Amino acid sequence: MAFNRKAKLRDNIEAIRTAFELDGAQRAATPEERERLARYCGFGGLKCILNPAADLTDAVQWAKSDLELFPMTAELHRLIREHSTSDNEYKRYIDSLKSSVLTAFYTPPAVTEALADVLDDYNVRPRRLLEPSAGHGAFVEAFTRKNVDANVMAFEKDLLTGKILAHLYPDKKVRAEGFERIERPFDGYFDAAVSNIPFGDVAVFDPAFSASESVGRRNAAKAIHNYFFLKGLDAVRDGGIVAFITSQGVMNSPHNEAVRLEMLREAHLVSAIRLPNNLFTDYAGTEVGSDLVVLQKDTRKEELTEDEKLFTQTGTLHGVSTNRYFIEHKEQIIYTSAELDTDPYGRPAMVYEHDGGAEGIATQLRELLDHNLHARLTMRLYSGGIRNARLQEQQAQPTTTVLKETERAATQPKEEKPEIEPPVISLYDLFGFTAEERRIAQTGGKPRRRSNRPKLAQPRQPSLFDTPTRETAKTAQPVQTATADHPIESGHSRQTSEAERQRRHEEEMKPRPFDELLEPHHREGSLVKVDADGARYQIGYLKDVTQYGATFHPLDLDKAQQAKIAAYISVRDAYERLYAYEAEYQDEGDAMRNDLNIRYDDFVARYGNLNAKANVKLLMMDASGRDILALERAENGQFVKADIFDHPVAFAVNETTHVDTPEEALSASLNRYGSVNLDYMESLSDNSRNELIDELKGRIFYNPLSGGYEIKDRFIAGNVVDKAERIEAWMAENPHSEREREALTALQEAAPRPITFDELDFNLGERWIPTGIYSAYASYLFDTDIHIGYSESMDDYAVKCSMRNAKILDQFCVRGYYRTYDGIALLKHALVNTVPDMTKSIGKDENGHDIKVRDSEGIQLANAKIDEIRNGFVEWLSEQSPEFKERLADMYNRKFNCFVRPQYDGSHQTFPDLDLKALDRRFGIKDVYQSQKDCIWMLKQNGGGICDHEVGTGKTLIMCVAAHEMKRLGLAHKPMIIGLKANVAEIAECYRTAYPNAKILYASEKDFTPENRVRFFNNIKNNDYDCVIMSHDQFGKIPQSPEMQQRILQAELDTVEENLEVLRRQGKEISRGMLRGLEKRKINLSVKLESIAHAIKSRTDDVVDFKQMGIDHIFVDESHQFKNLMFNTRHDRVAGLGNQDGSQKALNMLYAIRTIQERTGKDLGATFLSGTTISNSLTELYLLFKYLRPKELERQNINSFDAWAAIFAKKSTDFEFSVTNNIVQKERFRYFIKVPELAAFYSEITDYRTAEDVGVDRPDKNEVLHNIPPTPQQEEFIEKLMQFAKSGDATILGRSKLSDTEEKAKMLIATDYARKMALDMRLIDPNYDDHVDNKASHCARMIAEYYRKYDEQKGTQFVFSDLGTFQPGQWNVYSEIKRKLVEDYGIPSSEIRFIQECKNEKARKAVIDAMNEGKVRVIFGSTSMLGTGVNAQKRAVAVHHLDTPWRPSDLAQRDGRAVRKGNEIAKQFAGNKVDVIIYAVEKSLDSYKFNLLHCKQTFISQLKSGAMGARTIDEGAMDEKSGMNFSEYMAILSGNTDLLDKARLEKKVAALESERKSFYKAKSGSAWKLEEYTKTLAHNNDCIVKMSADYETFLARVQTDKEGNKLNALRLDGLDATDHKSLGTHLQEIAKNATTGGEYLRIGELYGFPILVKTESSLKEGVEVKQNRFFVEGAYKYTYNNGQIAMADTKAATMNFLNALERIPKLVEQYREKNVEYERDIPILQQTVGGVWKKEDELKQLKSEVAALERKIQLELAPPKPEAVQGQQTDCETVQTQSPPTGERATTEPPSDMSNQSQFIREHVQIVRPINSLKM
Repeated sequence: MAFNRKAKLRDNIEAIRTAFELDGAQRAATPEERERLARYCGFGGLKCILNPAADLTDAVQWAKSDLELFPMTAELHRLIREHSTSDNEYKRYIDSLKSSVLTAFYTPPAVTEALADVLDDYNVRPRRLLEPSAGHGAFVEAFTRKNVDANVMAFEKDLLTGKILAHLYPDKKVRAEGFERIERPFDGYFDAAVSNIPFGDVAVFDPAFSASESVGRRNAAKAIHNYFFLKGLDAVRDGGIVAFITSQGVMNSPHNEAVRLEMLREAHLVSAIRLPNNLFTDYAGTEVGSDLVVLQKDTRKEELTEDEKLFTQTGTLHGVSTNRYFIEHKEQIIYTSAELDTDPYGRPAMVYEHDGGAEGIATQLRELLDHNLHARLTMRLYSGGIRNARLQEQQAQPTTTVLKETERAATQPKEEKPEIEPPVISLYDLFGFTAEERRIAQTGGKPRRRSNRPKLAQPRQPSLFDTPTRETAKTAQPVQTATADHPIESGHSRQTSEAERQRRHEEEMKPRPFDELLEPHHREGSLVKVDADGARYQIGYLKDVTQYGATFHPLDLDKAQQAKIAAYISVRDAYERLYAYEAEYQDEGDAMRNDLNIRYDDFVARYGNLNAKANVKLLMMDASGRDILALERAENGQFVKADIFDHPVAFAVNETTHVDTPEEALSASLNRYGSVNLDYMESLSDNSRNELIDELKGRIFYNPLSGGYEIKDRFIAGNVVDKAERIEAWMAENPHSEREREALTALQEAAPRPITFDELDFNLGERWIPTGIYSAYASYLFDTDIHIGYSESMDDYAVKCSMRNAKILDQFCVRGYYRTYDGIALLKHALVNTVPDMTKSIGKDENGHDIKVRDSEGIQLANAKIDEIRNGFVEWLSEQSPEFKERLADMYNRKFNCFVRPQYDGSHQTFPDLDLKALDRRFGIKDVYQSQKDCIWMLKQNGGGICDHEVGTGKTLIMCVAAHEMKRLGLAHKPMIIGLKANVAEIAECYRTAYPNAKILYASEKDFTPENRVRFFNNIKNNDYDCVIMSHDQFGKIPQSPEMQQRILQAELDTVEENLEVLRRQGKEISRGMLRGLEKRKINLSVKLESIAHAIKSRTDDVVDFKQMGIDHIFVDESHQFKNLMFNTRHDRVAGLGNQDGSQKALNMLYAIRTIQERTGKDLGATFLSGTTISNSLTELYLLFKYLRPKELERQNINSFDAWAAIFAKKSTDFEFSVTNNIVQKERFRYFIKVPELAAFYSEITDYRTAEDVGVDRPDKNEVLHNIPPTPQQEEFIEKLMQFAKSGDATILGRSKLSDTEEKAKMLIATDYARKMALDMRLIDPNYDDHVDNKASHCARMIAEYYRKYDEQKGTQFVFSDLGTFQPGQWNVYSEIKRKLVEDYGIPSSEIRFIQECKNEKARKAVIDAMNEGKVRVIFGSTSMLGTGVNAQKRAVAVHHLDTPWRPSDLAQRDGRAVRKGNEIAKQFAGNKVDVIIYAVEKSLDSYKFNLLHCKQTFISQLKSGAMGARTIDEGAMDEKSGMNFSEYMAILSGNTDLLDKARLEKKVAALESERKSFYKAKSGSAWKLEEYTKTLAHNNDCIVKMSADYETFLARVQTDKEGNKLNALRLDGLDATDHKSLGTHLQEIAKNATTGGEYLRIGELYGFPILVKTESSLKEGVEVKQNRFFVEGAYKYTYNNGQIAMADTKAATMNFLNALERIPKLVEQYREKNVEYERDIPILQQTVGGVWKKEDELKQLKSEVAALERKIQLELAPPKPEAVQGQQTDCETVQTQSPPTGERATTEPPSDMSNQSQFIREHVQIVRPINSLKM
């Protein structure tokens, strides 16, 4: 039975209609209706139902093969729309259809019945049946036939299918929701679970799985098929059966081994059968591999059988991952034929087919199942025999246990009651102090030596905030209260009964309201002292602290503890009161300070320093303990008092009280308040307010919008155009004076120079340009009325056309195999800068389906026409009126060219509290650089920004000082600094040193252990720290606000669906892969949203998220680590855009920054610090702006990456010929336009400084390009690489053939091989030999040379390579060079280290210290491990690059390890230079990559500095994701740069010739249409003339009655009667009986026009049918009602001919209307046919250049003359005299074949090329 799409769709529609009708009638289905419902089979294989089908115009976008289903699809959508109560419900139904298309592959009934029958044969008749993915109920039907009374629970997530299922089985429990919704009480409830379960890499939200300790269960939640198995096993009882049909991925995937182990942990494998791929062909029109797996649950299972062990393992069969069970048991595979092919996703797979159809498959399945069940099914376990025995065993077990315990108790000796009461639970007990720690705390003694006795397990440390449990209360002892004089008093006589004492104790220990004064420093967990009766007091802690009060929880303490904590509380309260007073009133609290000193001195005299080991743990029990520990600082090994004991630290004591000049007054105001405070300035100065304002004119300006004066740096900054307009509007509505006018004038004068229209570059589709302009251009282009609209939410354009003409349907039209893209469709693509993804058929597969491939020729033609539309827009703009151009340029200037970045001058800042002396002692920092001051001032003014300072220019100090200043000035309440793990300790130390009295919280690794993390987060929340410091990794562990996550992810989810709709509306063919990918992303986002919703719902008070912590500014050191932020784009084929899904790390950062921005209502809220903010491409700028400037992007109408790229980027599309001569399309954002405005937008919030700008005392970089000739083996391999690139035959390289996936990445593989070959041949194959001229040998020689040269100074060297890194036990380049250094050059092995050997931070630091000391002289590492966080520059003299990294930032990071401040040896002994040697093998990609990197770095630097000479830049076209293009790769490997130029030119020639071919192909089509139109026009004109003549004749002859009505003068031959009845009857008889044999036969006349009849034959349903038609003959034969007369009305029959003549004017008008169209389109077609391909001259020029290059290459290849040879020898000798000693093979002169290298290389790089040192 073949899959009949039309019949299936009709069955589905009728089933859905029936279900809706039953819903409406609220009744059960009749037998006929049940039959209709049962025919529903889902929409698998019917992808076309997702196409638009709202009206007939949508049919244009449908593929030809699907058009027959268009009417039924329209009917389906109408049906659903009519029965949807809301748009939301309709959307859910459509989602249901979408899901069904992807997953509805319903199981043939024969298979479900086979399973049910065999289980029934073994008496497995489930009374409680679970169907977790029921579909239309095939399994339910099969199993209920065996047991009608079965209690069935069926889940079906698909809404429509669930509705139909409920009507099919009204007496069963049908749930239209996901299986994950099943409730916990159903665990262990069902006898069996059977299903054909869904499959795919989509996650499932189930908290029990995601939080499970089992790896298998956690992994299962990430893939729905794995989840169903484990969840199904949970749901069945002990002995129950799980039988699921699933995808082969469950058993085959090596990633599922943990899941399969988990499946068999408490279940036996009963059967595993591989089903043929064509199982679903007849029912779903698709082929997919599947397995039937049957398990039997057994919770007491002990071990795996041999077959079960095989089941858990993945092996390889014919190179394909296959479950080992099927490798060993091939008899378990049902098939009649098998072959190695690919699965539906293009991956290699074994494809099994069965020629017996569903019935044949079912027959073989029965046999296998019967065999497996007979061997493995444990019926006693299923029927309950074993289960009952176990139950009895479990019931007996407790009794036995009790008896044993009783016996044990009886034999133990009775304890005698001690005379002394046992000790009360002390605070030490409460916090789990060990005996040793308690001894130290009580005596202040040193810890004893550890004994070798085994430690007893410590009890769990209870929380201070736990409410005492009942058990604790029972065992607790009476509280001992104290007085000041007599800490312990008896209080009761000995006669007091034990019961009374216990009662009083329990009463006093109960929590109660805190009646004392609740002070501002009291918080959750604060220790407090509460007065009791008389002189007694109690110690306890506070809980549930609010502004209205708190709860006091007493603590059981002994005498010593009470007194010590009471003394501590008095110190803490004295400190807190003093600090709060001075901070609030800025006044010295001398009395309070004296009180603090007394209480502190008393505590230290009695108990020692606060930071003494005996006290630290005690103090840390208090919520403020860490703050109190900071009351002491360590100096020279002693603890000394903090400054607050001597003078105020909350404000500057030596405060300025008088200034001499207004400038000094302004500086004082800015220092203290960060703004212009005229009252404060007036109090300091002898000048009046007005005098101050006059004197400071030009330095301060009045801002009427804020109602105060602002410093110039703040006022004339940012979007000055917008600010000026708002002030102008304010002045128009409010009275104003000269100060407002001055401010306005200053803003207007500061506005950037307007960019003229001629300077601007435009892209079609820039979102800021009004759509009316696009409409006008499109109307001009197509010569018809076009209307264009833009949807901001969908970031898409809608195009409406009133009438299509030849320009749309022909000139700008591309006809693909399946679909035609007319001018309107191409205009839509042009507006969003995409190209249609066209496919064509190259034949049929065995099932009759089209074999589709990309239509490269069609794509190229479409791209050419889209380019014509896009380029035409720029030309059209330039032809508009000057007024129009001026308005457009003004719009642009107001939108983008409006930013001013002032020269921030921070020299006035004095930074109160900054301890420069301490910084000098610890870090050698004597003062703050001017560059640092300027950057800090910018950050204070803007509230954040980007600190883009080069490595080694002091970003750490900027962070610390800026954070402290923001806190001091109230610009931030609680700033946070995050940095790399390797740097964060140094950052914290720098902050502590700079601000010794600051309250900072530095997160240690211990703080972030799971048991301490929550407490640490609460610490951040509950404390007012000056700064919180942690690493990037630790920051990632902070829970982000679920509400914020929900909003961002929901927006992302919305855009996923919108993108699909956009693609579909563009007419883009939505492949099954695209649809599944989008659906997968949607489901996974939905699962994330569910997880977040669950987190919100189940959130408890002790989980603190980022929002609750109160952090309001983040300083992100090395911010480029967070650049991998998610974004959506429709440019899915563009190279170099990075991962659209982004990383969780970057997403967490976005959540945090959005939380801050939401709180402040402004952009920024964070400071990014990095020397490589743009590491590779300018596209990274968008992500920076997405983080920091969302509101400004919104103002610029940029709400997506595509909108940003439309304004600032140009996409280059290259068409290259592949080795199979197919055209390959390569796209990338290569060109950037409007670069100065982009730079201004960046620099407005950025402080960019190079080391030279800052004046950092560091050595210069001396780059040396060390050229190496290829070894013979490399020469041979280069030839192989070129053959591989040409043929694609990977066996040439000595490896297996490329897979389909690898075939697509062939050039990336070729590029990777070339990189490895250049580094060392042994990276390709260990069997290659070492060579004296390979890169390792050259590098070792150079290292040894530098080693000897700087041996006395112990100079050190860095060696970088990202390839061939150190791996223990394997050959690698690092170890090879080390071997050469040790064996050949005698360098001690201990002086050579690899950074990869350092397994922890301690080892890493030790190596760095050894480098600085000169104990380690050479260190090897990769960019990621050695390129950052390594300050080992002290003795560095050379950096060696064995390979060239992909990104400019990587090269800068590498060089920065040695070219850095603090390099003493290079400064004193190497001429203040560090040699940076780049090793480049000739005929490899080394030099090319290095050149590209330098050019790209130049562009990035120019953009950052604002020194762009041009408005457009070209980034180049090579990246690590796609490698190089074919032609350039071939040319570079050939070693001839002329060949490279020739390859580039030939590529352009080939692309242009292909474009010309497509142009002339389209032109020939237009020529044919022109000829047809011309002929038709002439024919139509002839018809008009002749028809008009006939009508004039008719009018001349016609007779009328008195009213002017035309009379019917019909006469029939052979009939004298003229009445209508007779005439009509006669005509009807002729219509019935006449037979003319296809000839025209005269039967009468009307006004001289003959009346004719003609008999016409046709076939209808296989039967010949004859029909007579009637005509009136003039110049043409005219008809009315298509020549058929009325058979029921004789009068109407006679009027047929008069009506036909009266229709002549309408016919003439129709011809004239068609002629208007032809006359309009013919000139366009003539223009097209007569048009010349515009790029002919360009092609000729390119061809002549190719020819010239070919001649040059031929001359170079010609044999040299003898004189030339002699000359060359002389040159060689000259070179040698300048080279290192003989044998070193190096020169300092550029080689001859490098003459065509980049100018940049020649000017900036010293070229070194080894030559043969032997003289002739």
